[in-house]
Amino acid sequence: MRRLDRTRVQVPVSWEKSVTRAFPDYALFKLRAAAFELLGIDDPVRRTGFKSYAADVLPRRKKGCDFKSIWRRAKTALARMTHQKCSYCESPIDAERSALVEHFRPKSLFPSLAYDWDNYFLGCGGCNGAKSDKWPAGGGSYVRPDEGDPAALFVFYEDGSVEAAAAGGDAELCLEDFDLKRRWLCEQRAQEIAEALAELRDLLNEPGLPIEICEDMIRNALARRADPKGRYSVAVMQCLRRFCAEHFPGALP
Repeated sequence: MRRLDRTRVQVPVSWEKSVTRAFPDYALFKLRAAAFELLGIDDPVRRTGFKSYAADVLPRRKKGCDFKSIWRRAKTALARMTHQKCSYCESPIDAERSALVEHFRPKSLFPSLAYDWDNYFLGCGGCNGAKSDKWPAGGGSYVRPDEGDPAALFVFYEDGSVEAAAAGGDAELCLEDFDLKRRWLCEQRAQEIAEALAELRDLLNEPGLPIEICEDMIRNALARRADPKGRYSVAVMQCLRRFCAEHFPGALP
């Protein structure tokens, strides 16, 4: 997971007006949402979801009352923040219809954030589908891609697998609930890592190459792979840096 720059996301000036129009009575919705969120996160009433608690303040849809999904308008702006990759697994998203606006805090439990752009991340079907409306019990959370150094909380390996850097924290919850160890994803990560490592391993087979030239080539390779637009860039860079620390320590800053 790569740190994302939230300043790259521009909220439309008309957004607040669009949100207000999304409800039969916006003021009443805010009152009911505030009362709902006063319930403890593990309260059974809250865990049944806001639609069960206050369906009357939500717009009527074909399949019952629900939030109006105007957040789809955020896809393009969120894609600029993520370089058209999933915010969580860094898989490329090659079509707008494949991109999903992921509510970090699910609207079923945090209705007041249903239209808050700071609560939106671009997600792929794998991550968004796995997480769905989940939220940790007991006051826990997940790793936010736009805070701190999320990459430091995960350890990636050459076979594409991943573990939390520390047990029992937000990263471990994230791995489980976003299904970041799913088989196809691990295979894709492993392929990208293998291609990047092959470039460096070729240098080991050139014993006559001066170390200064070798290290310069490695620095160039690392700079290319550190590009945030790259597929699985955090996983790739972790594996490349470990390889360099063992074979080419002079190439590391």
